[in-house]
Amino acid sequence: AQARKGNLLAAAGMAVAIVGTIFLYETDGNYLGNYTWIFSGLAIGTVLGTLAAKKVKMTAMPEMVSLFNGMGGACAALISLVEFQHLSHQLQAGAIASVDTGMVLVIVLGLIIGTVSFSGSMVAWGKLNGKVKDFSFPGQNILNLIFLALALAAGAWLISDPTQGYLLYVILGLSVLYGVLFVMPIGGADMPVVISLLNSFTGIAAAFGGFLYDNKVMLTGGILV
Repeated sequence: AQARKGNLLAAAGMAVAIVGTIFLYETDGNYLGNYTWIFSGLAIGTVLGTLAAKKVKMTAMPEMVSLFNGMGGACAALISLVEFQHLSHQLQAGAIASVDTGMVLVIVLGLIIGTVSFSGSMVAWGKLNGKVKDFSFPGQNILNLIFLALALAAGAWLISDPTQGYLLYVILGLSVLYGVLFVMPIGGADMPVVISLLNSFTGIAAAFGGFLYDNKVMLTGGILV
């Protein structure tokens, strides 16, 4: 009963945060706009989420948590992709003289962490429902570290030279590989620990989104997660 009340309270808080962001957001005298797209997305997400939650059995709840968490990671990664493209267009159009290094750093970290959370959560979801089997090979940990190091190196290069936009997709691909290979060898008994870790990754990525949009609710929610 207490858990149910906690979930309802969290849902109510998120509803207030969403409504507040939509109708109270203002920067330089401009309001959010795009209400048709926003409410269409909200409607579709609400219907899909409600149907999925009503259909799932309690024994399958961990895999649903993993799936939903992966969607959060994907959302954070998409935010990074969109915001970098926005910065690139501003730079090319001469609207800004240079790109803020700190913002590119947040974008890169949000992309890496969000993508790892998404790809890892999808593998965890597949393992929990029996569609994905354990897979490992000698030297896999070393290969994982190589993929992670390459993603971080590409991120450092992009931060130093934001004109190299293709690196964003290199980072995306490397992060997907790392997330998949990171979770593949882990057995089902340890999956709750993995899901908890990936959930915290999504929270960090969401917090980076809060930095990008100067959104205190997004930042606080991400840190809490």
